[in-house]
Amino acid sequence: MDKKVVVITGSSSGIGKTLANYFAVKGHVVYGLSRSKCENQDFVHISTDVTDFENVYRSIQQVLDESERIDVLINNAGIGMLGTIEDVKKEDFDKLLNVNVYGVIYTMQVVLPLMRKQGSGHIVNISSIASNHGLPFRGCYSASKSAVDRITESVRLENQNTGIEIFSLSLGDIKTSIAESRIYSTVSPYYKESYLKLQHAIDEEVGKGLAPEQIAPKIEKFIYKKNLKSHYTIGKPVQKYSITLKRILGQRYFEKLVARYSRLD
Repeated sequence: MDKKVVVITGSSSGIGKTLANYFAVKGHVVYGLSRSKCENQDFVHISTDVTDFENVYRSIQQVLDESERIDVLINNAGIGMLGTIEDVKKEDFDKLLNVNVYGVIYTMQVVLPLMRKQGSGHIVNISSIASNHGLPFRGCYSASKSAVDRITESVRLENQNTGIEIFSLSLGDIKTSIAESRIYSTVSPYYKESYLKLQHAIDEEVGKGLAPEQIAPKIEKFIYKKNLKSHYTIGKPVQKYSITLKRILGQRYFEKLVARYSRLD
């Protein structure tokens, strides 16, 4: 397989770190963009805040100065958030959007002209299966990932016939330390009991999720394919099937199922 120049955001831990090390070991030239440098890395780290456009521009320019091209961009940087729509604070939601949405937009704004000039490239925007559902206490997070999906669909149409493959990859539960960086927004007393039960259940599910090492080879296969669809999913069968189930059952019945699964009944 051809050696590629790969840029991965959010590479200091979790999925991003695993992907960056995996691609590097496989012989690709890998640049990890994150605010902090991680230990035990096999790739080049560039200190980057993806919420700062000028910072992103400088980091991508460094990649070009050293490698002269970018073949793959994986927009992995992201954070989680728990809280209610009624109680959410603007500063919390803004922080979420800055990383999960603007971080994706900024990197694509810099990389797209370069890939069009090359006439090739792959852009992988990491989303979530949660983007397909309005989930209790995760509404803001679901909305941010839904925004990533819609942005991906639009930018694909805007860059037809350019040789650039652009798609979003929706993940189910992956066993990472995402809870450590998760935003915990304010929750009023009315919701507290249900919220705490669900938070415990979510952390349990993440702990039983797929290992990041399991998804790295799957993602590598995508960067050699052409004529890709706009969306793909990786996760446990029940999570992947939830997208189809919502269509089959209809909104009302699916909502009851989600409520039961979320321990709201």
